[in-house]
Amino acid sequence: MMKPDRLVKTTQLLYNALALDVNCLAQAYFNAISLVRLRDEKGIAGPDMSTLPLLFARAAEQFATQPALIEPVEGSNEMLSLSYQELQEHVHQFAGYLQQQGLSKGQRIMLWSPSRANWLISYFASLLIGLVIVPLDVNTREDFILRLVDITETTHLITTHKLYSNLQHSSLAFIDIDALPSAPLDMTQLPALVETDLAQLVFTSGTTGQPKGVMLSHRNIVSNALGSIDAVNIKGDDRALSILPLSHMFELTIDVAILHIGASIVYARTLSPDTLFRLLATQKITCMVLVPQALQLFMNGVEREVRQQNKEKQWDILHAIAWRVPFKYRARLFKQVHARFGGHFRFFVCGGAYMQPQLGRFWEEMGFRTLQGYGATECAPVISVNPPNDHTFGSVGRPLKGVELRIADDGEIQVHGPNVAIGYWQDPELTNRTFQDGWYATGDLGYLDRHHNLYLKGRKKNLIVLPNGMNVYPEDVENVLQSQEVVKDAVVFGLNERNRGTAVHAVLLLEDSSQAKTVVKQANKLLAPHQQIKSYTLWSEKDFPRTHTLKVKRQEVLDKLDKLRSAQRV
Repeated sequence: MMKPDRLVKTTQLLYNALALDVNCLAQAYFNAISLVRLRDEKGIAGPDMSTLPLLFARAAEQFATQPALIEPVEGSNEMLSLSYQELQEHVHQFAGYLQQQGLSKGQRIMLWSPSRANWLISYFASLLIGLVIVPLDVNTREDFILRLVDITETTHLITTHKLYSNLQHSSLAFIDIDALPSAPLDMTQLPALVETDLAQLVFTSGTTGQPKGVMLSHRNIVSNALGSIDAVNIKGDDRALSILPLSHMFELTIDVAILHIGASIVYARTLSPDTLFRLLATQKITCMVLVPQALQLFMNGVEREVRQQNKEKQWDILHAIAWRVPFKYRARLFKQVHARFGGHFRFFVCGGAYMQPQLGRFWEEMGFRTLQGYGATECAPVISVNPPNDHTFGSVGRPLKGVELRIADDGEIQVHGPNVAIGYWQDPELTNRTFQDGWYATGDLGYLDRHHNLYLKGRKKNLIVLPNGMNVYPEDVENVLQSQEVVKDAVVFGLNERNRGTAVHAVLLLEDSSQAKTVVKQANKLLAPHQQIKSYTLWSEKDFPRTHTLKVKRQEVLDKLDKLRSAQRV
């Protein structure tokens, strides 16, 4: 076997021969991002970290002069940097204002804004005086906001002038997040908080019928943040670039974890390529929380450039060799890509959707540690994550410390631990169905191997049961379809076909629609007999409807598909 140093040099020559234009990486990454707009259980909630304000106060005291939050100053190339002590001062000043407004423990307050330093200032200030945060995604519709105002009896809204001016019928008191008001904080009037107090109400935007509001306590979020530190190996000198919305628990919990350990968070404020790559280069970014779709589109851009240069053979050899090189050498092999990321980058954390094994392998071959996590809002949200130095591609990792997993008789994943939510806001019936004896029923199907690695099989509600009793997991069929280069994405359903009962139907989003029959034929060669695609529909729009974490909105796709099929039968 070739010695590592010689192997590195040989591989570097191959890489240089590709003359790969890394700008294609930047554009592909930007395209992806533009779509996105415990120790053990008993040891987690000690006296200095049982609630979020106490967790933050401890960090502010311990890391007072270190940079906490960093973001570009709008309209200039300057950066605003807040130390932990300065951040705490801003939190106290805004909390003082909230006190003056007569807001008190248990009342709800809405937070509707893109991610920025003032988002976290608003968050910690509201929690400090005992308020319950109702975070909203920036794309939330007004009719849904008004429903939540009625349900939660919210009186105040922290948002931007632009978002507030677009509301037509709101009676909410407006607080400008870009110019947070301040007042002296009366420390003697701060409420006593305990770990079981409600901290957040997280509603699913666009929910039909009764909105489902997940009730998360201080204990839920604190325990999950502390568990994530150990699982992901966040260090005090890490600098994270935040690009996902803080209204999503994945980003928020990781940010809480980062602040607890004394690391720094850099908010982009804008997702333009120039800004992102300037921040990566100048701020010495070491890690980033992403959805897998972003890395997938990034990878597509890389390989598209390789094909344009007719360098597929060299590229394949490069990756085949790189996988045999010790991980610590791979950054040297792909130094141009690492330079584009600033030269200090350590790892990605992917969540919000399933990451295909080949995607993680692609980035790890280039020396980018890529950790896949699995979670749910009801679990604050991280349930499991792949250990940094013990990967099992295809698995979504092992449960965090203090978190237990079990597989029900029907294959459903169930979770128990300090991160499991209190229940659903004003919905005892749904709470009793979903949370039983402290166990949360995720609605996901999966299994555990002998090393306690968790594998996902799909959503319970999406399972296709054929007339012969065989089960088809649509995600398995979708993964086979998505492995073909011409397939941009695919969604699979079980549809009632005349005289055949339920059959597997694929909705295809293709680069070239004329390849549809070939795509289905190639997929069926790789699928088991009971998984065979019997019919398909070409999606006519540029993309599927998606959530802010780029998950396909399956119900919206199915609704449109039903309309198309009904029109064809008329």
